Amino acid sequence: MTKSKASKTRTRIDALRAVIDKECTAPTCRESGTCRHEGEKEAARHMLGRLLEKLKDAAGDEREERARMWAEIYERGYDAHGNTYRMGAKYRSGQSMKERAAGIRADIKMARKTGKTPLVQQEGPGLVSQAVETYRFDPIGEAPAQIKFRVRIGAGYGSIRIGIDNIPQEWGWIAEEVTGYQGEKVTRWHRSQALKDLEAELKSVGEAYNADHGSNTMTDCFAQAFFVFVESDDPGTLAWRAEYERKRRERRA
Repeated sequence: MTKSKASKTRTRIDALRAVIDKECTAPTCRESGTCRHEGEKEAARHMLGRLLEKLKDAAGDEREERARMWAEIYERGYDAHGNTYRMGAKYRSGQSMKERAAGIRADIKMARKTGKTPLVQQEGPGLVSQAVETYRFDPIGEAPAQIKFRVRIGAGYGSIRIGIDNIPQEWGWIAEEVTGYQGEKVTRWHRSQALKDLEAELKSVGEAYNADHGSNTMTDCFAQAFFVFVESDDPGTLAWRAEYERKRRERRA
């Protein structure tokens, strides 16, 4: 059966707007008066804003694009004492760490969902959503399907750690054979550009929930709401950990 024109021209922008504009008809939401799908709508709004900004300057310099995106993620400035302050676009005073972690998970989930929808040329006036072939619009949504993400609150509730698991070796890592201190051959693993882009995007998603209320490195004063860490293990570390676990199980047997 031939696909309709509407399905052919469906874009990620269309998909996100459909989520945002869809009226909730769930009986439980109507009865309670509070829509439990509002979190998904908020994640879609955030994703749509990031995607639209990237599409506008798709052919521009990527370094300038990233700097501009960070400027939008944070409201930056200095107070009268030279202390920096910044405010994330999704930061809310009084928001718990559990709520922030849940928001980050929702944003990642939404990015993965819309990443399955291809970017295609739209006819007529308005924003053209034809992707530049070499430009990475959404590293989270376009990352390999086997990749899994973890969002955890760090010890002491002072940080949020975003983990990346099941990274395909050929996609995320570049092997370099070097000579060790004792003359032995050692494999050193470097992140690919695709993995660096993914980590930077995850960092920006997390920092959108963050704020700095007046830090000053000259006086060792740090007043961030929390810290965001993006973590991934290279193949060498994974192999070492698997061997360690194997030996530990043998000792227990």
